[in-house]
This record gives sequence, C-alpha cells and structure tokens, in this order.
Amino acid sequence: MLKLRASRATGRRLGAALACALLALLTVAGPAVGASITFGTASATSSFGNGIDFTQPYSGGTIKSASILITTPDAVGPTIVAIDQAGSSSLTFTMDTSNGQLDPFSPIVAKFEVVLTDGTTLDGPDIHVIYADDRFKWQTKTGKIVRLHYVDASSSFASQMLSLADGGVANSSALFGVSETKPIDFYVYPSQEAFQQGLSEPGTIGGVAMPSYRTCFAIVEPGDYTYAAQVMPHEPTHIVFADATGNPYHDPPRWLNEGFTQYVSQGYDSNSRQLVTQAARDGTLPSLLALTEYFPLDADRIYLAYAESVGAVDFMIRKYGKPAILKLVQAYKKGDSDDEAFTAGLGVNVATFDSAFLADNHATSTKYGPQPAPTGAVPPGWSESGTGPGATPQPTGANGPGASNGTSTPHQAATGHSGDPVILLLAGIMAVAGVILLCISGVMLMAPHGQTTR
Repeated sequence: MLKLRASRATGRRLGAALACALLALLTVAGPAVGASITFGTASATSSFGNGIDFTQPYSGGTIKSASILITTPDAVGPTIVAIDQAGSSSLTFTMDTSNGQLDPFSPIVAKFEVVLTDGTTLDGPDIHVIYADDRFKWQTKTGKIVRLHYVDASSSFASQMLSLADGGVANSSALFGVSETKPIDFYVYPSQEAFQQGLSEPGTIGGVAMPSYRTCFAIVEPGDYTYAAQVMPHEPTHIVFADATGNPYHDPPRWLNEGFTQYVSQGYDSNSRQLVTQAARDGTLPSLLALTEYFPLDADRIYLAYAESVGAVDFMIRKYGKPAILKLVQAYKKGDSDDEAFTAGLGVNVATFDSAFLADNHATSTKYGPQPAPTGAVPPGWSESGTGPGATPQPTGANGPGASNGTSTPHQAATGHSGDPVILLLAGIMAVAGVILLCISGVMLMAPHGQTTR
C-alpha cells in the first residue's frame, strides 16, 4: 500500500512538471495553430502578347513574405519571383509576356508560396493556365490523333489538312515502331505575318513542333494544298520521333531529326536531289557533323540543310534497311551516345556514315574555321631544334647554339668543350658538397634513437 501511494504522488508531481514544460515550450514557439492561413480558390487569366494575371485569395494569419513559382514547358525548374503583399487579402502577380518569350498555347503551372511571421512556409495550390493566342477565333476538327485548329480555311480544306497530319503520324509511327495514343494539337495560321507575330520565328521557318507539350504550328494559306501536303505531315512526325528517341540525356542530331520528318512528309524529292547534287559539284556540301545542333537560317543554306538531311536518311534506308532504323531509334531511347546508337543500328559510327554519304554523292565536305598552317621549307638561317608541341626553330649563326668555330665537331658543339675551366670548377664544387652530405648522413645513422644530432 505504501508503495502504491508513493507511486501515485510521484506520478502527479511528474505530470505537473511535464505540463509546465509543455506550456513553456508553447510560449517560446508561438501560436502555431493561430498563425496558419487558409488558401481560397486561385485563378489565372491570360492576354496574348500582354501577360498572365495570377490571383490567390487567402485568410487567417499574417504573411511575412511571399513569392510565386512559375513553371513553363522545357524549363529545368520553376522561376521564383518575390511579390509585395502590403497587407492584402489576395496574392497577385502579373507575368509579362510582351517580349514574345512565351510560345502560344504553352501550358503554365504556378503556385504561391508564403512565409508566416513564425517562419512557417506554406504552398498554395497549383494554378494551371494555357497561354492561348486569343487574337483569333479558332475552329477545331478532331482526327485519329491530331486535333486541328484553324482560322479562315473552309471545312473541306481543313479536313484535307487534318487527314495529311494524321497520315504523317501513322507513317512515322510505323517507321519508328511506336504507337501513338495521346492527342497532338496542331494550330494552323493563315498567313506568315500572323505566324511570326505569334511565334517570333524568322521568315524562312514555316512550321514548328513543340514535343514537350505535343503541339505543332504552321503557316498554310487557305486553299494552299501544295504546301499543306509538305508541312502538315512534317510537324507531327517530330513529335513521334521525340516519343521514339526521347531520353533524359541528349537529343539525336538535328539533321537526323529533320531528315526523318522530310522523308516521311515528302521523301527525297527531285528538288532536294538537285540541291544536293549542285552543292556536291560546287564543293559546298557541308559535313553532316556541321548540322548536329543547328541549321543555318539564311534562305540559301537552310534549304540545302534540309535537302542534305533527307538525302542522308534516304541513303541510310537504302544501304542499311528499315530494320536498322528501329535499332537506331531504340538505342537513342536507351540514352546511347550518337556513335553508340549508330553502331547499334548501322554497324558504323557517325563519322564513318558521314564519309559514306559524302562518297555516295561524290562530294568532299568543305571545312570551315581554323585550319593547320601550311607546311613548307624552314626559312634560311633557322634549324628545327624542337620536336614537341610549340617548339620554335632556333636561329643558327656565329653566336647561336650550334655555332661552329672551325675546330669543334657537331657533337662537341652541342655538348660543350671538355676542357672548359668553368665547367671543371662547378664539377669540383658539386663533388665537395656530395662528400659533406655523405658525412652528415653517416653521423645521423650512428646517433641513438630519440636524440637529436647537432
């Protein structure tokens, strides 16, 4: 009984002590529950060419600081911008798009982040908005994969464009061995002016594909079936190619991407063949390695770049066959390097394929940039004494190295005279220094361990 009473008393005292400690901690930490806030329904509205307005209502505690995190397609991470609240009950921010840095119909994801007075950080809900090109009243037709959006075209012509685009998806899917099920949005502008104002592209560009958000753009004037037959299957093929080769590490060469899209959309036609043949004859056909990252944008060279690219793909399929194409794109999908992917698919690296393609066209690629200096005779009075990189020929003559006084042999001239008194003096000094060092070493070896010799 005594022990029981003693235990109850001890428990009461311990409970009181814990309650006091908890109260003290809460006093130091501050009112966490009371500092919290509640986010209301967020919204965003966009005006093309002007900006996007984001609004996030909230209620509750006091905000010490706030920022907005905005994620755009292809971005590595969100852009973070601090905002000024000034005691408002809503967080607001306007994203300026007047400089054309944001492409039409880009999907934007944003959210507000706040820091409360007690240091707590809270994130608001995600805000989704499409940066639509609202200058036009878009009409829509839906095909098997492609959703066509157009402005002024007739319904029958729009149906033709849609059929061409879906055909490009079907043909490229078969070539690359992939199955497409997700929709591809295709916006067709009625004029070059409208297209350039929307996408800020140079005049030599007539179509653009955005694989990151499965959207294509093109210029097709109403009724222009000739150009529609080229560009409508071309752009969706870029998205299929991206699906077939996409990996976290790198993209395939630009010429390979454009070459396949040209091959699917119009093949290696007579115009492309003529451009490649003429360039090969003139000695102006560049190496495919020069088209790895970018294409030139001037009218003369960009068309040659496209023609050479489709010519290279045509050569690839003729020489190695379509089964090799499947191995090639599958290797890229794994993240293989260019040489690894080409070796897996074709059995040769990129440089070897490039040489074979040029040889097939009887061409030698033009080399640009710094070139090695031409070889030639050494100038009079100079000899090549250096053999390593950066070696400079040394002058010869009465006072230079290798000068002859009429009595020394070439070997003697290079090694010095055996009877030079200066050399003998230096040799004697070095010998004496060596003897002194030997004596010091002997004394140190004879000294007991743990003692220091002086």
